[in-house]
Amino acid sequence: MSRLSKFALVAALAVLPLNLPAYQRESGVALRAVRFYRPDQDRTRVKGLVQIPLSMLRGDQDGGGASYTVSVRVADSTGLALYQQAWQSRVRGGSSNSNAYTVEIVDFAVAPGKYRFEVEVGDSASGRKMSAAVDLQALSDSSLASDLLIAPEMRLASSDDTVPRPGEFRTGNNLVTATARVFLTPLRAKVFYLLEAYADRQDSGTLSVAIQDSAGKMVIQSKALPATVSSGGSVLKGQLDLAGLPPGDYLMVAHLQLAGRTIQRSAEFTMAGLAETLASESARRETARDTDEGYFAALSVPELDQAQAPLIYVAEARELSPWSDELSPEAKRRFLANFWKRRDPTPATPKNERREGFYGAIAYANRTYREGGRNAVSGWRSDRGRVYARHGAPEEVFRRQQEGRAPPYEVWNYASGKGYYYIFVDRSGFGAYSLVHSNDRQESPFPGWGALLGGPAVADVGRFLGIDLSSASRRF
Repeated sequence: MSRLSKFALVAALAVLPLNLPAYQRESGVALRAVRFYRPDQDRTRVKGLVQIPLSMLRGDQDGGGASYTVSVRVADSTGLALYQQAWQSRVRGGSSNSNAYTVEIVDFAVAPGKYRFEVEVGDSASGRKMSAAVDLQALSDSSLASDLLIAPEMRLASSDDTVPRPGEFRTGNNLVTATARVFLTPLRAKVFYLLEAYADRQDSGTLSVAIQDSAGKMVIQSKALPATVSSGGSVLKGQLDLAGLPPGDYLMVAHLQLAGRTIQRSAEFTMAGLAETLASESARRETARDTDEGYFAALSVPELDQAQAPLIYVAEARELSPWSDELSPEAKRRFLANFWKRRDPTPATPKNERREGFYGAIAYANRTYREGGRNAVSGWRSDRGRVYARHGAPEEVFRRQQEGRAPPYEVWNYASGKGYYYIFVDRSGFGAYSLVHSNDRQESPFPGWGALLGGPAVADVGRFLGIDLSSASRRF
């Protein structure tokens, strides 16, 4: 079988060895790589992960985030550098939580042989550097299985959910949360695993999974289940609920029996303690609530629709066209989060002040400007609610109850900025105020608004605004 090249890199980051543990950590940086064999090219595809603790990163002075550099070098067994690259990344702030991290992902392929991968991570603010290196040997056509891939979450791609979320990667039809070292907690105690098995022809065997503690003692042993492998290979996967497992470091070992041979693949993980978990979970939820993703993740399907409806006030042309009732709840959450991310005035911080201000204005409008009667109107759908949602509270308000022929009216003045003003009139007499005049060209004028108010009221409004409205009232 021909070999196309000695080394090929598709995207950037980390690797791992055949005869060393599939996990190595030095100076806080965790490296993890999972090898998958591709017999059609006699090459080993490697999914590499570099896990960087946020506690090593010093945030910017404004607290908006932290930057770091990543440098990589891959060499063959003679020491010849096959690939070198460096890049800069940014993350939202540092963290004192030792389990908080960010992950860089790489997907590359190697021909048969041995390699060495070196990585250096540098904190841009402090200059602190961390480095790690691992040795890698490619799989071969005699290999029965890939490395064992474990993750805190794994899900199947669907027709409307095919793109990995931030922090995920895709292998086959599976979307996997990227992590070099899996951290489980009593509140999130499931671990997902995936193993590719290879065979020249269809074969049957068994697969079992065991959990060993740091002393090598077996604490959990699953029952061996039948495993059928198609010609060319099959994906074997599952999950374990490890609730009740004491805190500590563990090793998951997969035992695959196939074609008269037994092969083991392993991966390390950590189970956190309950007290540590509760403290960390409280901090995580507090931070998550501030993010766009966290805000919409907490909403029910009806609430998602309610959050989308008033976007007509701030959306650009055709920006809302992808929205449909047919979208899944997860797709709706992604749409809304992305909509507000594009408007975030401080994208390096968890909070999105514009989103918070807009939905705060919608809530206020619903409380204050709801119009009752036979055809009740939600506060945000009223004219006053619309203006409040777009611009917030007016700087000045002029109100008059019914006087003579003039109906009740309100004037809102936004003196700063574009200097918009808005005149609302209660033509129904039941508190349903309609916008009749404004210098905002996005609003449609109401014919005869001057006659509706009457000359004295128009003069009063003009004195309040400091402008002559008599000519404007006669034009409409």
